[in-house]
Amino acid sequence: MKKLILLLIIIGLYTNIASSQSIKMDTLLGKNGLFSKFKPKEVTNKQRLSFNVKMTILMKEKNGKNEEMYVFFNTKHGYYGLLNSDGKSSVFNPNDKDFNFMMFTHTMKSLVFTNDRRGNKTVVSLPVMPNKDEFKMEKVSLKKDGSTSKKFTNLAIASYPYNNSKNSAKDKVVVHLNDNSISGNYQYKNQLSFAGLGFYQINDKTVLSMCLESNGTIITLSKIEPVSIKFNASEFKKEEMEGMDKAMEEMMKNLKKQ
Repeated sequence: MKKLILLLIIIGLYTNIASSQSIKMDTLLGKNGLFSKFKPKEVTNKQRLSFNVKMTILMKEKNGKNEEMYVFFNTKHGYYGLLNSDGKSSVFNPNDKDFNFMMFTHTMKSLVFTNDRRGNKTVVSLPVMPNKDEFKMEKVSLKKDGSTSKKFTNLAIASYPYNNSKNSAKDKVVVHLNDNSISGNYQYKNQLSFAGLGFYQINDKTVLSMCLESNGTIITLSKIEPVSIKFNASEFKKEEMEGMDKAMEEMMKNLKKQ
């Protein structure tokens, strides 16, 4: 019994030490950052998946509503997922009775993994759905929005504000990047982000977007940390959604009309 207690203490200490380690940002940012080793690939619901970076994102809407979100990234293969826990827990646990995880591939195909109270694990595959609200660097011309820097995340990373050159307060977007040398004529190649926050490949460097301000809503990257998560997607039984093809066809027609 004493040996068991000692073993549990050791495991607990190891877990605390591992979770308190800081992420090595120099391996993710700059010319030798994640995009220099980026090998995006499509994934399926029948393979083992892994995540190495966790982001905690705080959204403050202009009506005063706050929402905290937990996003897990695979920075090598370009997929990520949003843990829908309603603020109850930020721990990735596929065996949790309320587990709900929406994963996006590099091509924006999505897989929704759920575990109900009876322990039934299911996955639903959704076709590519265009996200009209996603912030794309390729669509805007950035310019400096003042010289005052701010620090974000648990690592207190300095950031610099840029705006999308819009004069209207309704259309203006301010994004805070860790790089202060981006000019109006920049070269955008890629991104790995959620709600505009995350990693962008600009001028052959990986930069980090840590805050987005738009029309009274502020989205902030409050924490970035390393994780080592192995996820066996094949444990989840594929479930077909009746009428999905027809519903998607109608949605695409409506989007084209807008």
